[in-house]
Amino acid sequence: MLDYEVEITPLGGILKRVPELPEVETVRRGLERNLVGRKIVAVRVLVPKMVKGRVSDPDEFARSVTDNTIIGVRRRGKYLIFDLDSGYYLLFHLKMRGHMRVVPRETLDGKYLALGLAVDGNPDEMRFYDLWTWGEVRLVDAHELQTHPSLEAMGVEPLSDSFTGETLRKSLSRRSKTAVKAALLDQTVVAGVGNIYADESLFRSGIRPQRPAGSLDPGETQRLRDEVRSVLADAIGDGGTVSDNFIDTEGQPGRYKPLVYDRGGKPCTRCGTTLERTRIGGRGTVYCPTCQN
Repeated sequence: MLDYEVEITPLGGILKRVPELPEVETVRRGLERNLVGRKIVAVRVLVPKMVKGRVSDPDEFARSVTDNTIIGVRRRGKYLIFDLDSGYYLLFHLKMRGHMRVVPRETLDGKYLALGLAVDGNPDEMRFYDLWTWGEVRLVDAHELQTHPSLEAMGVEPLSDSFTGETLRKSLSRRSKTAVKAALLDQTVVAGVGNIYADESLFRSGIRPQRPAGSLDPGETQRLRDEVRSVLADAIGDGGTVSDNFIDTEGQPGRYKPLVYDRGGKPCTRCGTTLERTRIGGRGTVYCPTCQN
């Protein structure tokens, strides 16, 4: 299961792409700060097709969600999960162009508003915007959440204690003949890693993205595991990657600047060699031919 992504003409130097783990985690933290413990008092569905699943009628969805208290906001891979006190869950995916804001309700809606959840207190509305309306929200019960196909098949969370060098080795062994870059993008191998952070992790670990996943020795696998965690932590600390299509819940852009991603033809920041750009599994890939072996 590959990370869903589309490469489009660059704007501002960064390609449009699905928000990856650091961006979704940044949003999760903002939502948690502002929403946990607060009751949903009204629901606005402005783009009905984005309400998916068993409860897809906008009016029924609004009735079912209203009067629930949000008791937790979690992330699984690139999904956001609102735990509701009724025992149900709201499952969100931002897809390509979705973003969430938490604002005072008197704030003008602006363009591309798809869903609004008004809550008690201040700021008092969570707004889900989506330029392309590819994002989605589902109201699900515990069984539906547990058996959601993408969540059920998803690999280990890379920031969890379960993500070890041995765990990564076993996951990569299932894709032993696949290029390691493509294997990292497979969400059944590692959850939440996309094109940016796969390129960055491979660069930091000194591993060429074209190498078969099964060719990595134990030391290389451990190093790759460590660098995946390190680059994700750095990007989360910077509120996500600089991008034309990502802002956090307070409207602030990310600050993380990639070392190799989207820098093909520019000098390597380590050795000065011109970074090479290729395609692996249909995805743009940048690496240093000197630093990565």
